[in-house]
Amino acid sequence: MSTYKNTSGDLTLTGDNGLAVLTINYADTVFNGNVIYTVPAVTDFAFLTVAANNTGGITDAGLLMQRTPGSFAGLRFDTTANSWQVSPSVTSLGVPVAAYSNIVSGAAGSTGAIQFNQNGEFGGSNNLSFDSGNSYIYANTAQYIGYRPTPPNVANTVAIYSNAIGSGGTGLYFTSNEAADELVSKSTAIVFAIIF
Repeated sequence: MSTYKNTSGDLTLTGDNGLAVLTINYADTVFNGNVIYTVPAVTDFAFLTVAANNTGGITDAGLLMQRTPGSFAGLRFDTTANSWQVSPSVTSLGVPVAAYSNIVSGAAGSTGAIQFNQNGEFGGSNNLSFDSGNSYIYANTAQYIGYRPTPPNVANTVAIYSNAIGSGGTGLYFTSNEAADELVSKSTAIVFAIIF
C-alpha cells in the first residue's frame, strides 16, 4: 500500500522511541531535500546502508550524485574488484558512461611509502619511501638517471644527471655551486692512475 506525505515543514519518522532502524525496501524512494540522520547517543555508529539484505546477487552498490538534469556521478563498492570506485559520469542507475576507477585497491605500502600512479590507481611500495624525520628518500631498487642537459644550480644542492659519456667513462655527471664534473669509472680511474 502506497503512502504519500506532503508537508511544507519538516517530516520526522520515528520508530521504537528513536532506537529502531529505518529500513526502506524500495528502489524508487525519492527524497527531494537533505536526509539527516541524528544519532541517539554518541556511542552509536551512523551508517547509511545500501543493498541491505544482499545475499551476494548485488555486486555493485553505492551512491549517485545528480550533476545536471540528465547526468550523474557515482561512488560504488565493486565486490568483484573488492574496491571502492568512482566515476564522473554514470546513468541514473549507476551504469558507467565513463569507466569507474578504483579509489584504493589494497595496501599501498607502509607508513612513509611514497604514493604513485600505478596504471590509473594509487600505488605505493616499501621499496620507495620518505623518512621525514631524517629528510631522506629510500629507494631499494634500480635507479635510472635520464639523459638531459646540464641542469641549473640550486643553492646548497648537488644535481646528478646523465649526458654523453665523457673522459670519465660513465656519462653520469654532478653539478653544484662549487663544482661540476663527470663521475669516473673504475677502469678509467686505473688508466688515469697509470698515466699520471
